[in-house]
Amino acid sequence: MRAAIILAVLLAVTLVAADDEILKLPGASNVNFKQYAGYINVNNETGRNLFYWFTESQNKPSSDPVVLWLNGGPGCSSLGGLFEELGPFIPNPDGKTLSNNPYSWNKVANIIFLESPSGVGFSYSTNTSDYTVGDVRTANDSYNFLLQFFQKYPQFSNNPFWVTGESYGGHYVPNLSARILLGNSENKQQINFKGFMAGNAWTWAPYDNYGAAFDWWSHALISDETFQGLNDTCDFFNIGPLTYDPQACAKYQQDASNEMGNIDIYQIYADVCLSSAHSGHQLLKHLAQSDSKLSVFAKAQTMGYQPCVDTYLTSYLNIPEVKAAIHAEPSINWVGCSSVVNYSYTDLLSSMLPVYQSLLTKDIKILVYSGDVDGIVPITGTRLWLNALNLQTTETWRPWVGSSGQVGGYTVGYDGLTFVSIRGAGHLVPGTQPERALDFFSRFLAGTPF
Repeated sequence: MRAAIILAVLLAVTLVAADDEILKLPGASNVNFKQYAGYINVNNETGRNLFYWFTESQNKPSSDPVVLWLNGGPGCSSLGGLFEELGPFIPNPDGKTLSNNPYSWNKVANIIFLESPSGVGFSYSTNTSDYTVGDVRTANDSYNFLLQFFQKYPQFSNNPFWVTGESYGGHYVPNLSARILLGNSENKQQINFKGFMAGNAWTWAPYDNYGAAFDWWSHALISDETFQGLNDTCDFFNIGPLTYDPQACAKYQQDASNEMGNIDIYQIYADVCLSSAHSGHQLLKHLAQSDSKLSVFAKAQTMGYQPCVDTYLTSYLNIPEVKAAIHAEPSINWVGCSSVVNYSYTDLLSSMLPVYQSLLTKDIKILVYSGDVDGIVPITGTRLWLNALNLQTTETWRPWVGSSGQVGGYTVGYDGLTFVSIRGAGHLVPGTQPERALDFFSRFLAGTPF
């Protein structure tokens, strides 16, 4: 009798998961792996529904790691990561069809792309007050999502699990990691958590802001006078990613914008999409709003270099047949970054260093990585806050070589943490240097030295 009950439960779980399977994705061809998409309700009282897209590994899904990917913003969709960076598909200029990404991270891992918090992408709540949110609830909701995800897909619950993300993922990723460890310590449902990777991570305002100003100057994007003016007048502790401060440094921020011209601040040597309403340097201006509705209309340069790829993706995900295939709410108009999420500005300015200091005492692996031609959360700021952790160096600075035989970047080992730079990569590392990104991702998962 007991065996029959267990079999019935497993069958029910399998049927629920099957309901979310994407049987045929419009515009895609040669799909040789299973994928699922749909909603998981993380709060019944307010109806918070988080949308996810799960791509099984193209290698050995039954034993390969399960990796959660989180885009930043705060308020930007992880489907941008799926289609513009590390996922198996790349949208074509027709906005209707997809090409295959030869450097997809699901070559070696099962990847969950989660749209978080509610109000981002296809995620929604039946109570609009949920769209006012901060770091604590975002981490709790993502944790609750994971508990239900592994209940829904129990065949993956014993696989090694990792959290990854970029940009404001610098808050999402370590905060969620801490929440998972807390849940595991409380003897609740266990998640087989191994560690996390954070890329071009917004971590602490004074270091990241100063790092941006120094990066602009050191790459000859701004003048000596403007760099000095930013340092003399800006309160780097109390502004977002160089949010305009009308009482102090607005003049020098405007001078910096004028001097840089219309470039893509997310990859300073890339061309901008001239046909888009959001030109390259306008991105900084959108970030520079004084309220907490920060948005990033980010572009990725994937194979073939497509500076207008975000336009193609928006068209594709709003095709009714695509929404039906991925089980998305048909009434939602998908956009890359939310205009309804009101994220805590206090949280955005808060330091993540205490969270790192706590996590460094745990038995997990940590990778911090940075593209070295990002101008919005650049490598200069990252190196400053890493130094502020006062960690012992265990492996000295050296180049690492990619699968092509070229130097892929540089790495240094600390007690409890590895730092890796990716040569020639912008803010969206897997989208701007896809081969090198797959190299470092695969090596870190496998524990292979750089």
